[in-house]
Amino acid sequence: MTLDWRFSRVQDSAGSPSWVRRSLLGITLALVVFGLLSVYSASSFIAQQSGLPGNHLLVDQIARATVGLVVMFVATFIDYRWYQKLAWPILAISVLLLIPLVLPWTGEIAPLRNGARRWLVLGPVSFQPSELTKIAVVAWTAALAVRKQDRLHGFREGVLPFLLVLVPVLFLIAIEPHLSATLITAGLIALVLFAAGMRFRHFAALAAPALAGVVVLVLTNSYQLQRILAFLNPDADTTGVGYQLTQAQIAIGSGGVLGAGFGESTGKLHFLPEAENDFIYPIIAEEWGFIGAVVLLALFLFWTLLGFRIAAAASDLFGRFLAIGLTGVIAIGAFGHIGITMGMLPTTGVSLPFISAGGTGLVTALGITGVLLNVASRRRA
Repeated sequence: MTLDWRFSRVQDSAGSPSWVRRSLLGITLALVVFGLLSVYSASSFIAQQSGLPGNHLLVDQIARATVGLVVMFVATFIDYRWYQKLAWPILAISVLLLIPLVLPWTGEIAPLRNGARRWLVLGPVSFQPSELTKIAVVAWTAALAVRKQDRLHGFREGVLPFLLVLVPVLFLIAIEPHLSATLITAGLIALVLFAAGMRFRHFAALAAPALAGVVVLVLTNSYQLQRILAFLNPDADTTGVGYQLTQAQIAIGSGGVLGAGFGESTGKLHFLPEAENDFIYPIIAEEWGFIGAVVLLALFLFWTLLGFRIAAAASDLFGRFLAIGLTGVIAIGAFGHIGITMGMLPTTGVSLPFISAGGTGLVTALGITGVLLNVASRRRA
């Protein structure tokens, strides 16, 4: 079985081999367990300094992982073709969840945190609608790409309908503001459409206005602009906006080959902000060293390859496009997080899938795994 670079053919009607499904599940569970250990290590000191038990965040994360595993289990048995039939309602629900984040009178359920309104708080439950929107956008784009398969080479009848629906969705995410989620969601759309056969010249034609939109977002958000400038010149402000990246690189460098040992990170001792979330990879690199950091990177790479293998063996085009997009959610998040914390990309908030603290990202990642397992197990109707 070969993986066609444009994913244009259905190559196997019998689903993915059982070893692919077992491997994907095994790597996922290993990442979740390692994530729990990493969250405990990264958060215990801060929790104790705040008068809380050292395992406070770990207990919360175990509860989130339990919910996520239930979601994964359920998703494994739901025929993925239902998402094609329900693509419009799923997208509509995600948009309805985004709208309160941008309305001026909804501050009680969409509070301002760190200069942005990204969280929706409904009683005891809080989550980031943008994380759910990524999945909704992938499912909708995949469903419409199947319907327009023979017209995707044209712009007016092929590409324009996607833009008319998805650009407003991206706009809602952008004005939270949430630049990283906007760029990731746009990248997922491009990934699915490229796999479906959209012409490269159309991507090129859309690149200029997309870049202009990013520039506007950065220029209208002074903090994002400062982060871009800090990325271009990391040594200009190592105690200000560049502090987090500087401390991340110090943590990564101090890990050496074998690391300082589990729980022995110094970066988490008030030096590295968001050590349990957006900057957890440097803590892992410090404690587990170069070898541990590379092993974790390899696990994400293998997970990604398995996702694309499942896409190549999908029983229909929708399953193929859906699997490609969902694999992209994890791959872009993982390699984006690692690239940001290593100073290879501008600093912005991107959590490490399966690893970082937080419920929305963990439940979403496990749900994605469940859908991929279902795609892998389905035979051609």
